[in-house]
Amino acid sequence: MNRLARIGLTLALLAGLPTDSRAETREIVIKADGLEPRVLQVSTVDRVVFVNRSGRLVHLDFLGRRDQHHVYQVPGSIWAVFHQPGPHLYVVHFESGEGRRELRGVVEVGHTGRDPDLPECGRLTVEGICVEP
Repeated sequence: MNRLARIGLTLALLAGLPTDSRAETREIVIKADGLEPRVLQVSTVDRVVFVNRSGRLVHLDFLGRRDQHHVYQVPGSIWAVFHQPGPHLYVVHFESGEGRRELRGVVEVGHTGRDPDLPECGRLTVEGICVEP
């Protein structure tokens, strides 16, 4: 990939625009009583947006190896891109209020080919930050 194309890719990433014509933005809604959907199927180029409509303060914990703990606060919404195929488990923890204390969900990621010249994050990108195992 030439320098100009890399600059364009970087600007698109910074602007939050899809960089692949196959990419879609998919949504998981966090409610006080559940997730919609609880299991979401996406490809490795799709962006997943977690939207907090619970009316409560929550944080999102991406599960992985036992020595990793990836927690992100979700005031309104947060987005992630999953780079490895397979199931990606997560837990939504409620910080306040009555009712359920946590919700569990899965993002099932199917493989989509990528340009081998593009730098890749190994597992997960959240809000543009690579989270490596």
